[in-house]
Amino acid sequence: MKNIIALSLLLVVGGVRLAAVASQPSDGSKETATKSAKPSRARTQPVRRVVFASPMENVTGQEQYDPAAAGMGDLVAVLLAQQKHIAVVERQQLLALTTEQARSLKGLTGDKYAIRAGKLLKADTVITGRLFLIKGKLTVSAKVLDIATARVVAADQLSCRPEYLVEAALQMARRLGKQMAMPLPKIDLKKIDKSPIASLHFAKALSHYYAGNMDAAIMQFMRTMDLDPDYIEAHYWSGMAYLRLGENAHAIIEWEKFLKRQPKSKYAGHIQKLLDEAKHREKDSTVERLARISHR
Repeated sequence: MKNIIALSLLLVVGGVRLAAVASQPSDGSKETATKSAKPSRARTQPVRRVVFASPMENVTGQEQYDPAAAGMGDLVAVLLAQQKHIAVVERQQLLALTTEQARSLKGLTGDKYAIRAGKLLKADTVITGRLFLIKGKLTVSAKVLDIATARVVAADQLSCRPEYLVEAALQMARRLGKQMAMPLPKIDLKKIDKSPIASLHFAKALSHYYAGNMDAAIMQFMRTMDLDPDYIEAHYWSGMAYLRLGENAHAIIEWEKFLKRQPKSKYAGHIQKLLDEAKHREKDSTVERLARISHR
């Protein structure tokens, strides 16, 4: 009986030892086992994102806010790109799509359009949203989608006066970045004029336009086109700014440039009407100037 009990104890102790040995790494190092139990630092690093900003949907019922809807998404994306783990695909690259690729976007709207366009531009994340009016204030509702899963990774909503688009975009970018665990560094908006990013200057131009400062708006629209000749919208809105200054000749030049580059744009019919009216006014003003000269 004693021999049986001793044998049983020996088997139990031996089993415990075998289990302990089996739980250790193959080289027998306890230090290695301890290190492997610690979480890897690489896992805590933010995932790098390539972001495409889809034009936001303008549901204000007012065409004058179309560029604000498009520009707001661009601006938020560009400001997010101040985070070193975020890169932005410029929306203007859509102009370089093949005919077949462009056709695949036809008929798509909202999130479906944003995700499809993002894939075509090799992005993995897309910003989309809507622009509407609440008590006279522009309200922007934006969300960030992971393209592979269509999952919302961040969302925000805020209201602002149209002339404060840039400041509002910065606030929204900060909130979205925080939700994505990618906090933005300090950004000085006073340095925005020195930025080589066309989208920033376009948004700045819109802020001046909505504030009624047409001269400043035109300067920023010109800066936008200098940096990115494919930023066609700048020609349209530069023409609108010239129109409000009563400078029909300059407005005509900008609108003709727009129609030459984008003859099938949704704005084409509207711009052609404005163009014809501006040419008529310019013709009348020329006749009046000649009449005054002849009477001297």
